[in-house]
Amino acid sequence: MQRSRHIHSRQESARSGLAVVELAICLPLMVMLTFGAIEAANAIYLKQTLVTAAYEAARTATALGATQADGEARYTEVVTAVGMKGTAITFTPQIKSDTPSGTAIKVTVTAPADSNSFSIRRFMKGTTLRATVTMPRL
Repeated sequence: MQRSRHIHSRQESARSGLAVVELAICLPLMVMLTFGAIEAANAIYLKQTLVTAAYEAARTATALGATQADGEARYTEVVTAVGMKGTAITFTPQIKSDTPSGTAIKVTVTAPADSNSFSIRRFMKGTTLRATVTMPRL
């Protein structure tokens, strides 16, 4: 009877050791996948925020009687509300008071992904996110 208990105890010990080895192998992979998924979701969120900022700037700047400064102000409001850092906006062509109606105005917004990331920055290091919207001037 004791021999049976001794063998049974050794089998449980071996299983327990195997579980520890499996955890040591799988845990780092699962942590990396989790952080990768978080970073991917954050990149999608940042990209959508840039699209929204570009759209709002284009919509405001191309409105009847509006100026490029109006579009830049709206862009600043959107980006500031979200807390994005290091963003830039360009209007092509520049909107002036004599810009004719119907002119296609292209608004491009860029932001560095690594300075707007809230977790491990090495996933997005050196990546610049960009969004472009084109609207006709009214």
